[in-house]
Amino acid sequence: MKKTSLIIPLLCQCISISYAFHPTPPPPLLDVPVFSLSTLGDDKSPTSKSTMNILTYASPISIKPYRMWSISLYKGTMSHENFARERRGVLQMLRPEHAYCKRTGETGEAGELIRVLGGSSGRDVDKRTVCTELGYEWGNLPKENEEKEEVEWPHVLPSCVYYLKLELVGDLIDCGSHEVALCKVVSMVSDEEIENAAEELDSLSTG
Repeated sequence: MKKTSLIIPLLCQCISISYAFHPTPPPPLLDVPVFSLSTLGDDKSPTSKSTMNILTYASPISIKPYRMWSISLYKGTMSHENFARERRGVLQMLRPEHAYCKRTGETGEAGELIRVLGGSSGRDVDKRTVCTELGYEWGNLPKENEEKEEVEWPHVLPSCVYYLKLELVGDLIDCGSHEVALCKVVSMVSDEEIENAAEELDSLSTG
């Protein structure tokens, strides 16, 4: 009886250990809005230029004392380099049209614009030229008021739901393949007046 009483707990322990090391399925994919980050190049460097990408992660994290967002920046990219140096950028919430058709109304290859922004490097591809060819010429932010901006902001894509001017707070946080930036929202601007939160339902999502 003593041997049996010892074996049973040992078996239970072995079973629990085997479950602990059993591979778990990957988490489900999240259906979230698609954001592009636009950043400024360095005029003093011939190899640096303004660029845009597709962010892997972007989320609001606080509303007081001012609105804060968290964004992830893939190491080694021009967007990461630009944002770390300039400490600011413009977050753009994309619409379905950015993925499925040209702005001119002609049907383009699905995802072509997204692949250019998120699947290629600004060091290898002139993203601005390609975006123009797809009907999405980069332009200035919509004017908030007539006062002159104290700082320069990068160009943006047309027809986004809205644009968030972000400024880095503190230092970038090393998270392995990415660095996380905690950002203060300087202001939000849009091409058209957003009357209520339902307007955001017209955004492009990963689902």
